[in-house]
Amino acid sequence: RLPGGQGTTWRAGKVVLKPADSVRAGRWFAEVYDGLEGPGFRVPRPVRAVSGEWVAQGWTCWQWVPGTAADWSGVSPRWPELITVSRALHAALADVAVPPWQGTEENPWVIGDQVAWGERDPDALLGPAAGPLAGQVRLLLAALRPVHLPHQLIHADLAGNVLFADGMPPAVIDFSPLERPAGLPLAVVAVDALQWGQARREVLGQLADEPELDQLLARALIYRHITEIVRRAGTPGIDLVARAGQPVTDLILGRLARRRGNESAH
Repeated sequence: RLPGGQGTTWRAGKVVLKPADSVRAGRWFAEVYDGLEGPGFRVPRPVRAVSGEWVAQGWTCWQWVPGTAADWSGVSPRWPELITVSRALHAALADVAVPPWQGTEENPWVIGDQVAWGERDPDALLGPAAGPLAGQVRLLLAALRPVHLPHQLIHADLAGNVLFADGMPPAVIDFSPLERPAGLPLAVVAVDALQWGQARREVLGQLADEPELDQLLARALIYRHITEIVRRAGTPGIDLVARAGQPVTDLILGRLARRRGNESAH
């Protein structure tokens, strides 16, 4: 069994076995990664079952790729490499069509994404069972403004899924697809690193040239908060998430408030 994720991924020699979210999702993910190429990144190739299918008995299979996930504490020296690989990957994904059913999947990550982008009413999720995390989400939602950036297929969970190895481009594993601006994955890594990876707030300077950064950070944090509410509402875990999230929420709200002040001054 491999560490991380949902704890359902296994290595067997040169391959990795992982349950498919669904047969159609597993087939689509495999087709995307089977043909994905570009400079500056590696991806594991899917492996067909003996039947020729990408999904067998609910499982998918992928090549094992060498590399180690980064430590994001402090101001990680891996940030420049991560930014480069994210931009290279998303340039390669820019013309990949997203199937219509992708946005209809009902799982915590799709729900969180839809709330963050104003496509789902959050009220039913922000009741007493959401604890103090509900208040953070409401404040972040109130600070959102329209983002005029093109949407495309993205990998929305890069923080632990970019593997670094000497002498090779970074490898991007465990595809988490959404259809959003190409800068959002870096914002998600930033909020993950700040909330759970002991990163310092100075890491946001690494992303200073990212268009609409503060709005993307707000949406990234709403996405993560709502996902945790869906998964942990009514459990002690929700209070842990709220405590870890409060400093990050305050940081992002402060950045948004300063930006609004600067815009008003002009």
